[in-house]
Amino acid sequence: MVAKLRTSMVILPVFKAVVLVLLFCGVLLACKKSSPKVDAINGTLKVLSYNIYEGFRNDPIIISNFKKWIDTMKPEVIAFQEMKGFTKASLQAFAVEMGFNYTLMHHESGLPVALVSKHPITNVKSGPSAIHLIQAKVLDYHFFVIHLNPDTYEKRKEEIATILAKAKEIPSSEKILMMGDLNNMSPQDASFYDTNTTKMDLVRASEINNPGTKILNNGKIDYSTIQSMMDAGFYDSWKLFRSNYDKSAPTKLRTHGNFTRIDYIWLNKSLLDNYKDAYLVKDAFTYYASDHYPMVLLLKK
Repeated sequence: MVAKLRTSMVILPVFKAVVLVLLFCGVLLACKKSSPKVDAINGTLKVLSYNIYEGFRNDPIIISNFKKWIDTMKPEVIAFQEMKGFTKASLQAFAVEMGFNYTLMHHESGLPVALVSKHPITNVKSGPSAIHLIQAKVLDYHFFVIHLNPDTYEKRKEEIATILAKAKEIPSSEKILMMGDLNNMSPQDASFYDTNTTKMDLVRASEINNPGTKILNNGKIDYSTIQSMMDAGFYDSWKLFRSNYDKSAPTKLRTHGNFTRIDYIWLNKSLLDNYKDAYLVKDAFTYYASDHYPMVLLLKK
């Protein structure tokens, strides 16, 4: 009896130890499965593009709330436009605090674009300093982060031609994403603009009130910048499964009614089979954080 009791006393701690080891291994495995890198490879890659209106105006409350908001959104890559006031060092600190260890920003003056990622940023390409552009690679995706000229459609046409020429150098079998504030309306939305008298009056007033601004070409909205992207084989992710309209600007931060959809994430043909969803984020934070709404793209693997 004593021998049996001693045996059972020895077996019980050993059994507990084995159970604890198995549980620990299970936790490690679960953590590994939920890590961003594994999710990106086996599940869904979530990309967010956001014009943050002059670096959130350096408002500490908005910046703090953005960090909390990003924690709920959980993107793995963020493309920023209008990073006014950020330096490369402050961008790095800002991103790391949110769990993004990889950052890229070419210029610090004006309204630069930036890319932050939870995965290494590789194959960084240089571009014309006059264009707000980042070209780099994350995982097996070529990223173009873009903020086109806000003034004239002629300048936007020139800039997008330069960018598309760079994209053309990439083999068509590769996965290409282009995103950002393109400051140009789309021909796919023409039916929501051209026959809307109120909208067209606001566009004309915008040109009058902002000398040097050119949206209209012979009295009509010039869609050629976006048309050139479509002609080059890129697809507007928001429009892939929608025929309706939704504005990407302005938010509730602005009181004017000059609605527009100028914030995009574009895919090339090689990504069409990976497309899962794309949407504009409109919530309590984004209503007032910027004058643009952010856009999210989900890609399945």
